[in-house]
Amino acid sequence: MVKPRHRQSGAFLLEALIGILIYSLGILGIVGLQAQAIRFTNDAEFRAEAVYLANSLISQMWADDRRTLKANYDSAVGGPKYTQFKADVNNRLHGATIVDPIVKVDTADLPAAVTKTSSIVQVQITWQMPGDSTPHNYTTTGVIGQN
Repeated sequence: MVKPRHRQSGAFLLEALIGILIYSLGILGIVGLQAQAIRFTNDAEFRAEAVYLANSLISQMWADDRRTLKANYDSAVGGPKYTQFKADVNNRLHGATIVDPIVKVDTADLPAAVTKTSSIVQVQITWQMPGDSTPHNYTTTGVIGQN
């Protein structure tokens, strides 16, 4: 006597559902990678802008009278050219939380100038991206004047 075969029902549907699940996880992974790539691109853009702004300010200092650097640019003094620089930083780094930039001219915590006709300056720009827990900063130091 031949026993009747037991038929499987729903096996193909189960395989299709598992396939859809695996495909969906792959798509979610790609979306996550894309989001991370956009975040890194935005961070690189902000860093490049900070480098440009700091170097631009130091270049502007080179063109000005060295004797008026502290009065015009130092953030502790808050001169007119520092105020303009701060506004430029806030305009160029829009979308991030900006800490007021720090500009130091011949302060005690900087190395001494190499000659009496030169000044040591330091520019620090700090920003924090939305949703990021750590702030980023760019700091550069330069010598203005004659060596």
